[in-house]
Amino acid sequence: MTMIIATMPAHNEEGSIAKVVLGAKKHVDKVVVVDEGSTDSTAEIAEALGAMVVRHKVTFSLKRKP
Repeated sequence: MTMIIATMPAHNEEGSIAKVVLGAKKHVDKVVVVDEGSTDSTAEIAEALGAMVVRHKVTFSLKRKP
């Protein structure tokens, strides 16, 4: 059996994470949100909507250089 998983990084996205998680759930079997040190309710909202949440204390995506 094939399982399709959507994985997305998030940092302080409480205003938009619900729409993104719910939209992704329409197309995949599992949604994983990688919370990168959010100080808002991003992780809690994602979990409440059924996403698996992996928490990091550090914001990795903001440390990348172009």
